[in-house]
Amino acid sequence: MGRRPTSEAFRAGFTLHDYVEMSFPERVMEVMDPHLIQQLEADGRDHILESIISVLRIGVMCSSQSPRDRMEMGDAVNQLHSIRNLLLRLDQ
Repeated sequence: MGRRPTSEAFRAGFTLHDYVEMSFPERVMEVMDPHLIQQLEADGRDHILESIISVLRIGVMCSSQSPRDRMEMGDAVNQLHSIRNLLLRLDQ
């Protein structure tokens, strides 16, 4: 079930960041669009799902409430470049 940042579930201090963070690692697929998941699985592109999960993890680490707890931007960029490069190699 998808959620929007404006959903009633995100009132009273519960944020989109909290929702995604709480889903790791067992329920991470619950935060993703089920139609996207279905299409990628049908196309045999499971490696893209794994990459999306990695990007979600980076997003969570970059959006911690405390700046001290956030991932360094240089590290985030390096990891995102690695994901992109892996996807480009796999799609060839």
